[in-house]
Amino acid sequence: MSRRLSALVCAAVVWSAAPAWAQAPAAASTPRFGVRAFGHFEWQTMAAKETFDAVTGKSTLTGLGGGVEVQRIWRGIFARTVISRMSQSGQRVFVFDNTVFSLGVPLDITMTPIELAAGWRFRPIGALGIVGYLGAGGVFLSYNESSSSVAGEEVSEQMSGFLLFGGVEVPVWRFVTAGAEVGWRKAEVLNPGGAMGAFQENDFGGVTMRVMVSIRR
Repeated sequence: MSRRLSALVCAAVVWSAAPAWAQAPAAASTPRFGVRAFGHFEWQTMAAKETFDAVTGKSTLTGLGGGVEVQRIWRGIFARTVISRMSQSGQRVFVFDNTVFSLGVPLDITMTPIELAAGWRFRPIGALGIVGYLGAGGVFLSYNESSSSVAGEEVSEQMSGFLLFGGVEVPVWRFVTAGAEVGWRKAEVLNPGGAMGAFQENDFGGVTMRVMVSIRR
């Protein structure tokens, strides 16, 4: 009789513990929203290479920016907003038959892209916890030319387009991470004038590279 009673008690204990075992992994894996704020230094190799070579002597713009990213919206999905500001000095030119003539008028170029994008973050890999991600979205770009020596010669263009990007992120210390990102923007303007029209270029996008420092929670 005592053996039967002992067996019933053991079965009851196992039965009551089983639901707890089944629930523990689900509770531990429940995702929570996360936020990442970051700053970056950016290079953009312009798609309108001939135009920027003629005006600034180089086809790359550099600048600073930052953004905010909401993570784990559902599994690895994230959404983010990013703003950058890049600038370069040059001079006004006149192009005739693909020959560039300098006009000797100083020129300051400023380009401000604003990105609204979403993507997927992969699970950390390796002992360092490296995280990779891919994404796409829309870009709204403001382009301005100004000259301090000639009043009323400012040029301002607003355009929109799309972008693709991918990057990696590595934990550095507690909530701080460092990363690198490569992207591609396309933002075309209708009926370009000046050097851009002469070279038959109309895209203010190009290949971008970023070095990033983030704080996450």
